[in-house]
Amino acid sequence: MESLYRKYRPLTFDSVVGQQHIVSTLEHAITEGRLSHAYLFCGPRGTGKTTMARILAKALLCRNAEAARAEGASGCMPDGTCEECELIAEGNHPDVYELDAASRTGVDNVREEIINSVNFAPVRGKCKIYIIDEVHMLTTAAFNALLKTLEEPPAHVIFVLCTTDPQKILETILSRCQRFDFHRIGNEDIAHRLSYVCEQEGFDYDDEALAIVARHAKGGMRDALSTLEQLSVFGNGSVHADDARSLLGEVSDQILGEFSRAIADRDVAELYGLIRAQVEEGNDLLELTRDLVAHVRDVYVACVAGARAELFEGGSEQAEALAAEAAAFGEHPADRLARVLTVLDDAALEMRGASDVRLVLEIACTRLARPEADLTIEALAERVARLEAMVANGAVPASVAAAQAAAPAASVPAAAQQPTLISGARAAAPAASAAPAATSARQGGMPWDRGAAVPAAQPASRSASVSASKPAAPAPQPAPTPTPQPVAAPAPATAPAPKPQSNNAAQVAAAGTAETPAVEDAGELQRKWAEVVERVKARQASYAGLLLNARATADDGSRLTVSFPAGSTFAIKMLGRADTQSVVLPTVSAVFGRRTVDYVLDGGGTPAPQHEEHSPSARAAVSADPQPVSSAAPASSSASATQPKAAPIAAPTPSAPKPVMAKPAAPTPAPKPASPAPKSSDLGKAPWLRSDNPAGAPATGKLPT
Repeated sequence: MESLYRKYRPLTFDSVVGQQHIVSTLEHAITEGRLSHAYLFCGPRGTGKTTMARILAKALLCRNAEAARAEGASGCMPDGTCEECELIAEGNHPDVYELDAASRTGVDNVREEIINSVNFAPVRGKCKIYIIDEVHMLTTAAFNALLKTLEEPPAHVIFVLCTTDPQKILETILSRCQRFDFHRIGNEDIAHRLSYVCEQEGFDYDDEALAIVARHAKGGMRDALSTLEQLSVFGNGSVHADDARSLLGEVSDQILGEFSRAIADRDVAELYGLIRAQVEEGNDLLELTRDLVAHVRDVYVACVAGARAELFEGGSEQAEALAAEAAAFGEHPADRLARVLTVLDDAALEMRGASDVRLVLEIACTRLARPEADLTIEALAERVARLEAMVANGAVPASVAAAQAAAPAASVPAAAQQPTLISGARAAAPAASAAPAATSARQGGMPWDRGAAVPAAQPASRSASVSASKPAAPAPQPAPTPTPQPVAAPAPATAPAPKPQSNNAAQVAAAGTAETPAVEDAGELQRKWAEVVERVKARQASYAGLLLNARATADDGSRLTVSFPAGSTFAIKMLGRADTQSVVLPTVSAVFGRRTVDYVLDGGGTPAPQHEEHSPSARAAVSADPQPVSSAAPASSSASATQPKAAPIAAPTPSAPKPVMAKPAAPTPAPKPASPAPKSSDLGKAPWLRSDNPAGAPATGKLPT
């Protein structure tokens, strides 16, 4: 059985549908004898390019047409009934060569089938016609081989090149051909041709079904005839609209209207429900998206141009319905509809290569219904337009109302809500002095917070001694902690208290503003931390350099965790210094609120204590500090006790200055007796000649061997 698109292929110029501009031009050229040696037929598939080339060959070789032209008659077009026309229709005419460039792309094929035979005379007619289909598939070498023949062919040769992609053809080829652009066939012309075919075949049909088939063909007559044949088989000789929608996945105007109204009402749940219904019915979501684009386009036209019946296929009734849908898109529907068209069209393009087309469509619908989920310029413009409309109508957005309600609370004096860093440290000093010994040792592990060991009679912590408002008692009070920190000589009682010094670089309290909610969003957390770094950089660029590789990783409302890359122990130690904290901590308080900042290393590591980095000699010097003794000290120690400035000085560490011991209020414990001075007779001798040679070697005056 012959297919419908082959059975009803046009055989003459009169039966060609939708290409009247080409038919008229070719008829005039044939009648007047002004034919070109090369033609280029280009256009979408199924628009009649190859069919027109065959009809042109019939017009040139038809015997009846030649006789009519010889007699001077006007009816000189082929009738399709002579032997020449029948041979051309069957593809068996010896003077008509149909070549498929898609399968013969090489230069050898062009040379063998065209160049080598083009100079031979015609066999039956007065000319030879070469029809090259899909000519854009030829290689560059094949085009170059054909170029000379195409430029200066023999007088009896006519080339007809057919292509769907003329942009791929060389400019040198295009310049040697007369170009004819085939247009997409209109839906009305296709439906009229389909009705003729149905009448010839005896099909039972309705006009709505033919309209659906015509829209689905997208301007291609061959596709329309193939679909009609499929529908006739599906409906057992009948073609109805329901069968067409079921077979082609066509969505009714009612469903498309529901989609449009859901987008206008910003009803995400309704949109998801409509998409789910289409999936359950087995419809193609890509076709649904394309149909929705076409429907929204009609709504846009009705919005911009008005409900004019001549602009729509459905007449005035459809125009009024589309205008009502456009009115549902707000005060400025044209801008919003333009964005809807852009988003849906982009989704259709993305769905062609997506692994989950449903997800693409759902995301597109979410962006249209909830512009706050979209960060494009168009979405932001739509949000601004909504706010302007709300302000114009006197409605206050919820966020603005919340800000106004919170304004009285924000009017509390800042001094009451933001205690200074020094006062916060003083308030925390008693608690710090009462902490267990292990906690004090852990918190005092920074090198700038420690010096050499001091006598046990000193106060337990620096903060406690600084915050004292009266002079020290006459009798020393031994501290409960075994490893107190050294302090410098105390200033007079009337002097202002020095700045507090942090006891831990890994955990510091950022006192200042009132507590604020935790920052749970990762993006917001990073933005706030970046603001902290920028503010620190504005105040002290060197301190900001310590925070360049740091990142905020967690915030629970009271504790801010800041992570450093492995090997950043030095940066963490430097951040524990008092001068660094005086800049960083107020900045953290200003941005995050009152927080406890934890500096941690990636991988869970913590910075090693400073005393573990000292050399063995330094540790020995620290452990060799003088120890307190009773008042019954040797006489040699009393002499030193009478000198106020001769307090024992701890051995210096590599990273901290020598702390000077404070003047004791009570008898100062004397240091251990020093070793006896060497005899004067031994001072001038070499070490190996002295009498106190540890090896006990005899003073022979010779070098040891």
